[in-house]
Amino acid sequence: MMGRPPRQPVDLQAVTRDVKDRVRRVIGGLEAIEQHKDPIFASPRDVFLELTLANHELEAAISKLRKAWWP
Repeated sequence: MMGRPPRQPVDLQAVTRDVKDRVRRVIGGLEAIEQHKDPIFASPRDVFLELTLANHELEAAISKLRKAWWP
């Protein structure tokens, strides 16, 4: 089954750029967590906040893709 085009014209290059920027931010935040040497995080609140922000960035990227590709 073929999908329908978006209802409004969408700048796919801009959407792609935005999604890539969001993914880079998520990766950067998660790499910082992964590089902690301490088995128990020194600041669990900061880790929780970074994971929560990563989750929101990924949800925003998914929403952006959905709006660009699926009506």
